[in-house]
Amino acid sequence: MHCGSEYGRLLGFTLPGGVVAAAFFGVELFFVLSGFLIGGILLDITAAGATARAFGVFLLRRWMRTLPLYFACLAAFALWQPPAPQALALYASLTQNLAWPMPPDGFFGVSWSLTVEEWFYLLFSAALLGAVALAGARWPIWPVIIGFIAAPAAARQLAGTPAAYFDTVYHIALLRLDAIAWGVALAKLHREKRGLFRHPWLALGGGLVLVALVWTAANTYLLGIGRTLYLSGFLPVTSLGLGLCLVAASRLRRAPRLLGRPVRAGARISYGVYLTHVTILQITVAYAAGHGHGGWFVVLWSVPLILLLPWASYRWFEAPILARRPPQFAAAAPAPQPAAIAGIQDRSARSRTS
Repeated sequence: MHCGSEYGRLLGFTLPGGVVAAAFFGVELFFVLSGFLIGGILLDITAAGATARAFGVFLLRRWMRTLPLYFACLAAFALWQPPAPQALALYASLTQNLAWPMPPDGFFGVSWSLTVEEWFYLLFSAALLGAVALAGARWPIWPVIIGFIAAPAAARQLAGTPAAYFDTVYHIALLRLDAIAWGVALAKLHREKRGLFRHPWLALGGGLVLVALVWTAANTYLLGIGRTLYLSGFLPVTSLGLGLCLVAASRLRRAPRLLGRPVRAGARISYGVYLTHVTILQITVAYAAGHGHGGWFVVLWSVPLILLLPWASYRWFEAPILARRPPQFAAAAPAPQPAAIAGIQDRSARSRTS
């Protein structure tokens, strides 16, 4: 949507409202999916032992995945378009939208959702593992999840009535933590083998209905809907609908042969694309304007750069860092085997070697 809107401005077309709304659903799906995956890891940690070391390793692994590229991009973007010093300090501490709106200069605007993610990693993992450790049992899991769903939703209602609540309340990290907590709730239901996961296609049908209802109302919401409906209904219903769709998606085990490689390649570069695409587009547009080039110049240069730079980043910057992350769980020791079976396996291995 970011690129399509800019290309449309340059080439003289307008994206349909449903495509513009898709950007909203993409971000919300990212939050729910992140909660489902990260929540699964945290549930495994509570089962293995909610220790201070496990908490530290969890955060270190998350930060080694997200922060090096973020700070590299922040440094590069600041060289190209320096923000105000106080704004740069906010970006450097990932507090640019912690409890207040994003800085108004438009610098590194896409990072608002990363702030939501990073603070959720820290606050939720501390609350969950701390509660389980103090209780010496796993019963606090649901209270913590419900608290992280209910508290931000209630806080949004107390945030007042700003003139542009979509650009303010929606983007404030502490008011959006529930979007990720819905995914953790889904992961918990999955681990408990609840009936919801035994009937994935019914869940998919319900999820699609909810998403369709919200999507149909998207044109209205883009023009401005009631504050209470937006804060109390629009966001939770979207998270719930997308979560129900993920119930069916969780049954997928492998991509079709022709899609497997592109899907894996896209997954590797997706974080880099997310962080860099808007700034690459802005730089390309500025260069084209300064040298008299038209809209097609922007398209033909920005698209390859948006794909190739993240590919290079993953291969030569992100992957080496990921390879050095400490393991979250100790490797399981091989199960002891009867001597007869061990001897057969040993002879089989020697035969294959020869």
